[in-house]
Amino acid sequence: MPPRRIATLGAALSANRGAASMLQAVFDNLPDHVGRCRFSLLTTYPADDRLEPHGDDVEIVSARPAELALVLWPLAVVAALLRAVRLPWRWLCMPAGLRHLRDADLVVDVAGISFADGRGIPIVVYNALMTSLPLLLGRPTVKASQAMGPFRSPVNRTLARLVLPRLRAVCARGAATERHCAALGLANVEPAADLAFTMHMPDDAVVGNERPTIGLAPSAVVRGYCDSAGVDYVALMATLADRLIDRGYDVVVFPHSARRRVTGGRMDDRPVTRAVHAAAPRTRLVDDPLGPVQLRGLIAGLELLITSRFHAMISALATTTPVLVVGWSHKYAEVLDEVGLERCVVDWRDADGDDLAARAAELLDAGTDIRATIARALPAVTARSTRNFEVLAAACT
Repeated sequence: MPPRRIATLGAALSANRGAASMLQAVFDNLPDHVGRCRFSLLTTYPADDRLEPHGDDVEIVSARPAELALVLWPLAVVAALLRAVRLPWRWLCMPAGLRHLRDADLVVDVAGISFADGRGIPIVVYNALMTSLPLLLGRPTVKASQAMGPFRSPVNRTLARLVLPRLRAVCARGAATERHCAALGLANVEPAADLAFTMHMPDDAVVGNERPTIGLAPSAVVRGYCDSAGVDYVALMATLADRLIDRGYDVVVFPHSARRRVTGGRMDDRPVTRAVHAAAPRTRLVDDPLGPVQLRGLIAGLELLITSRFHAMISALATTTPVLVVGWSHKYAEVLDEVGLERCVVDWRDADGDDLAARAAELLDAGTDIRATIARALPAVTARSTRNFEVLAAACT
């Protein structure tokens, strides 16, 4: 049989390495459920993604935000109108992005969070344009496990009601997202844990350390929230690192989102990691833009991970590594709740360097018990993550 043609939206191999881990999980696991696949990765960073390692079965296709909004989406609307009156429409799909969507047996939306209040109208509008694009072409589309809602904002609620009910399925990541989707009246919701739990990692990817080491993975996104509130996020992280080094630990600071060229945007943590290292020079800095498997291997060798990046937290849980999260959304707590570690998340508004160091010390002291707690919960979480691929296989034409 010819390979299944699978298109992905909402994630890239570069920049957000959490999104890359979800993509890698799709590449690793979907063929086991639907047979041989050819993947079309529609990405906002086509030039960067072509430099990242990817298999021969993955084709990088440009879908930059401006291109999507100003070219792909208007053409898809016209195509949808022609389809509705049974006139020829496929010829309109001249751009590569539309051709790959038009020919797809299944489209997978791999956004980590979408249609969420508080992210700004431009992002919500972009969510709606991106997710509706394959729908306009009549292609079966599934939102893989992600955080959504709440939907109290009039713009967000309206766009979510227009788009989400038309998907084959919406995979809700956690109880909070399920509640938000229920409040919106969605009938196509499937509970499923995060895709990245099923990403393959070989044993030899684990990084060994000569001394007990704590990882610190700051976030440009949380730094932005802190800056807007007058909170010095770099000083917060540097104070935390210094307190832990004073306790006898090595601390490695690394970016969990990075492009091969430093951009300083929301998806590039290298400027904030460099700033934390400069403010706490006894730390060790990893400045390279590591891939998702390399990052998971680094995290697996730690005594404790402290992070503000969601998928760094997922890699910690997937490798039974104790984790302390300085977060900004319900998406962290709803996953930690599933493994009985809700105490391991702190809202950035409540964070203090000394208090975080004390919390980290408590988690280090309880490290053996925490690893056992994660290990007991992990098989069920992995099974819920595998539910994504069952849903995707059922939707594949």
